[in-house]
Amino acid sequence: MGLDEVIAKLVEIHREYQIGGGLDDADRVTPHICPLADLKEFESDFIPEIVRRLARELGQPLPKGVRVKNIYVDKGRKLTIREIARKFIEKYAPKGCRV
Repeated sequence: MGLDEVIAKLVEIHREYQIGGGLDDADRVTPHICPLADLKEFESDFIPEIVRRLARELGQPLPKGVRVKNIYVDKGRKLTIREIARKFIEKYAPKGCRV
């Protein structure tokens, strides 16, 4: 699992969330947007579900009981999808994955 793969999957998942929510801004989802700041109706409540789905779709599902941390912010700053992907790898990817 590499950074580019995680970024691409996060973009895909966020686009699906926007479309599923009936929103017309799915095409705005790129590695450079901040979901918490730039996407209509995106809320932090979605984060645990997205992190678990991301891990599962990348073939590394999180074990039951793992508490999902908010990897969408760092020191009070809302992160871009690229930055979120990097934090995902640091927190949840198997050892040896490249950031």
